[in-house]
Amino acid sequence: MVILIVILSYDLRNVYWNDKYKIIAYDVLSYYAYLPATYIYNDLSLGFVDKNPDFFREKFWPMKTKQGRYIIKTTMGLAWLYAPFFLIAHPLAQMSGHAADGFSIPYKAALAFSCLFYLALGLFFLKRLLEAYFPQPVVALTLLAVTVGTNLLNYSTAEATMAHSYNFVLFSIFLYTGMKWHERRDLIRSILLGSLAGLIVLIRPTNILILIVFALWEVHDRPSLKGRILLFLKEIHLIGVMAAAFIVVWIPQMLYWKFISGSFWYYSYGTERFFFLKPHILKGLFGFRKGWLLYTPMMGLALFGLGLMYTRMKTLFLPILLFTILNIYVVLSWWSWWYGGGFGLRAFIESYSVLSIPFAVFVNWILDRRTLVQVVSFCLIFMFMALNLFQTKQYQMVIMHWDSMSPRAYWSIFLKMKQPDNFNQLIEPPDNVKAMRGEEE
Repeated sequence: MVILIVILSYDLRNVYWNDKYKIIAYDVLSYYAYLPATYIYNDLSLGFVDKNPDFFREKFWPMKTKQGRYIIKTTMGLAWLYAPFFLIAHPLAQMSGHAADGFSIPYKAALAFSCLFYLALGLFFLKRLLEAYFPQPVVALTLLAVTVGTNLLNYSTAEATMAHSYNFVLFSIFLYTGMKWHERRDLIRSILLGSLAGLIVLIRPTNILILIVFALWEVHDRPSLKGRILLFLKEIHLIGVMAAAFIVVWIPQMLYWKFISGSFWYYSYGTERFFFLKPHILKGLFGFRKGWLLYTPMMGLALFGLGLMYTRMKTLFLPILLFTILNIYVVLSWWSWWYGGGFGLRAFIESYSVLSIPFAVFVNWILDRRTLVQVVSFCLIFMFMALNLFQTKQYQMVIMHWDSMSPRAYWSIFLKMKQPDNFNQLIEPPDNVKAMRGEEE
């Protein structure tokens, strides 16, 4: 409840849905485009864009197929989550006198609060998951640290409509449901798991890695691995149900691709790709442009907790370790390893639900230490939380640059609320052309 009050106060104090903030902009334009195109303009081919290009230029960013047809770049998974709030906002816009065009204040406010609703749901299930293994104080501190002490805070407030907080929520629900499925396997949970997995992957295909955690849940040695294989063979009918539910979630997307491109599968990212032989691990973790552990040091404590899991929570060590290693590798193999503009390395946010488990292990470990270690560790947690709050404010006030930070630029604004006069000479903009070719910038 405290976490939600903090985030709601951020929303109400800053009114993130007014024109100052970009609630429906950048990547969200693509995620969201399915809704106004379908319900307001009645044309998923986006032909209406050319009829009023001045109005729609900043509202729809479609790609073009080889046949010259407009196609929405991203998949429609996030639109499914926006949809209930969009359907509330549309009649409100009509009744209140705002433009019922899909982009006025009622739509922005509805989408901003959709994130708060889903975040509450995700935290509820993550809390239930953690309570199965840890005492209440550990759970409370873990949820506070992961939500307020990381860049999830920014992506639940100023940039709430980006995919990351929604994926964090879906991961949390998936992990809890997966845990309960392993306790008692039935048809309903199997359908729910398959549907959740389908939606998670529909929003961001690389998130298919979360299936590793489900498949290896509480597998920690050879006998437990053998038992898991035999279990899946025994419950092959339920695995089939999961697969069917997964596919059903994807059917509308495949039908859309077929309608626009003539093929049930379409890669809409053009020349953008992964470079799996050239991952930017060190830059992605520690670099000043977007280094994950530099801008979100709280997750460094979670990684430390992951090491502790080998002796303190061995049953979940293997699935979380494998997921974390592969997730870091895949995320940082994308051509734009810094993932465009944003605060910190936002592509890792969804994994915070998984990493909340080793973070809780770390907090639990603290409680068994001597007083000095406890004092230092808790001070570190709250220091990282305060740093995140401060740097989030820096980023939202455009004191911190969105994609061009350098060592000199970082230290010139460290713990300061004003840029130096020569700040633009200190930043180092990325070379997108070289990066897209897999070259060093």
